[in-house]
Amino acid sequence: MTPEKYKELSIKEFTQAAQIYDSGHAGIYEMCKDDYPPILTELEKEPFHDVLDCGCGTGPMLQLLHEKYPEKHYVGLDLTPEMIRVAQEKGLSNTEFLVGDSENLPFAEGAFDAVICANSFHHYPNPQDFFNSACRVLRKGGRLILRDYTASDFVVWLMNHLEMPLANLCGHGDVRIRKPAEFVAMAEKAGFTVLTMEKQKGFRAHLVARK
Repeated sequence: MTPEKYKELSIKEFTQAAQIYDSGHAGIYEMCKDDYPPILTELEKEPFHDVLDCGCGTGPMLQLLHEKYPEKHYVGLDLTPEMIRVAQEKGLSNTEFLVGDSENLPFAEGAFDAVICANSFHHYPNPQDFFNSACRVLRKGGRLILRDYTASDFVVWLMNHLEMPLANLCGHGDVRIRKPAEFVAMAEKAGFTVLTMEKQKGFRAHLVARK
């Protein structure tokens, strides 16, 4: 499929998901919530003020951050307008929610202390573009904190050759699961220094990289 088709599928999928995403009965999307505490813990290791959440959905990660640090500045970006509409209705202070593409971030160079991305990366058909764009919008010394799927080489192969095609047939915009070495290679190619690349339980990748 073309990148445009993958993005069309994602928008269609998450337009429907937006109605249940915050309900506590979100089905397969409930697992996304497991990524929020580790991201918060990682973010709190260093001072921060401006945070960009790529693939923010209805804004649950930024809502969590806002509850603890309401004085900070947050921006959430998502490809699906309905997700952003639901996020905007939360009325969080010092927080903007915008429709946009994480592969081409519509922000000035050096605009953020941190870029976070939770369980969205496997929907990006041009993943190197995301890393390049994230590096550009970070201030020097800023961090990218990314959590997504990964596994052993064999399990990743199974996911990409069996699970992903089935997901696409069911109308999901999943593109590809990446090996840990692929995350590192793309981050370094974009100009990042990788601080952490862990393969954690639950088929989770935990990447922290510094500009």
